[in-house]
Amino acid sequence: MFKGVFDFRNQRILIRWKVVLPIIFFVSIGLLALSSTSNNNIFWNSTFYKQVIWAILAILFFIVAQYIRIQFLYDYSYIFYLLLFVLICATIFFPKIEGARRWIPIGPFYFQPSEIGKIIYIICLSRFFTDIRIKDKFSKILFLVLSILMIPPLLVFIQPDLGTAIVYFAVIVPMLYWSGFTFLLIFLLISPIISLLAVYNLTVFYIWMAVYLIVLIYNRPSMRAAIVNFILNVICGLFAQYAWNNILKDHQKQRIETFLDPLSDPLGTGYQVIQSIISIGSGGFWGKGWGNGTQTHLKFLPVRDTDFIISVIAEEMGFVTILFILLFLSSFLYWCFDYAGKIENKYSSLLLVGFTTLIFMHFIINMGMVAGLLPVTGLPVPFISYGGTFFISCAIMVGIINNIINNYI
Repeated sequence: MFKGVFDFRNQRILIRWKVVLPIIFFVSIGLLALSSTSNNNIFWNSTFYKQVIWAILAILFFIVAQYIRIQFLYDYSYIFYLLLFVLICATIFFPKIEGARRWIPIGPFYFQPSEIGKIIYIICLSRFFTDIRIKDKFSKILFLVLSILMIPPLLVFIQPDLGTAIVYFAVIVPMLYWSGFTFLLIFLLISPIISLLAVYNLTVFYIWMAVYLIVLIYNRPSMRAAIVNFILNVICGLFAQYAWNNILKDHQKQRIETFLDPLSDPLGTGYQVIQSIISIGSGGFWGKGWGNGTQTHLKFLPVRDTDFIISVIAEEMGFVTILFILLFLSSFLYWCFDYAGKIENKYSSLLLVGFTTLIFMHFIINMGMVAGLLPVTGLPVPFISYGGTFFISCAIMVGIINNIINNYI
């Protein structure tokens, strides 16, 4: 079992700088920001020092990922899915940490299955969407597959870990599109989720339903598909109230309410967002200078090493640095999708799209969060925020991306 994981016949590693250079930039900016937030701490105990160690380990994992056989990932995709299911379920049997069951203790370390599970989930999605042949209409097989794929993000959601669950869901639509599903089918698949979100405001819900009906009338799906999907949308709309009262935790409700009105609780749930916005605004275009961020060093800004590190960068290095981050992110996105379009192997192309989308969504959701445009979800920024498991998992994803490009282009 698990034979042929690696292929060491090709000992030469070709670095695709169009993909790797933006990552080097992100790591450099992250270390610079962490060196500022850690400058009052003992060096050996600082997040900067620990992040350097993680960066060195990430390089090793990146190199190892160059030798992984993509065919091996395809062959064992379904086994990986079962492994992911078991690992996420296993967290239920361990004590809560900060009100959530997300970790499995391994000696002095804590392993978070949902982080490495993002890689496994994309590996599974790619296999499922490669194997499915009917991509222009509903089928029992498609419904079954999508139902199975919903299980991991739903299990992550009830841990509870809303941010990670959102990322799991977010990669599905781009991969559906890339694998050749029609616009109508994708629309019908995601419409229940939109109904679930739109129902928070009756006016928004009515507008959405009007748009929904127009799309149905214009595209004219089969009567059975239209009726079933319409019923699903209505059920999701009705389910939203139940979910709010019985499923969402108090802190999740507070995050949503704070997103809608941060000033409703400025000293409580709205404190983080308000201080983040102040930090971003006070930095101006050029920033206050490295180590001179008042919000950061007077500790008005919480969680500054992880979730709100972008706020630190905006305050001390200014909007110009944020602009460069967005430019490098756009470059990374463009070249990865450009390479994906040139790859004839369907499975490998989907892997590349999935990993790229996941990294991109982490950036966008976190930046929207710190600017008050999205609810606070606790998602870190790839290669910039402090963190071990997440840093390693991102390095593995970029390593596999580089591996795929070298093997198929």
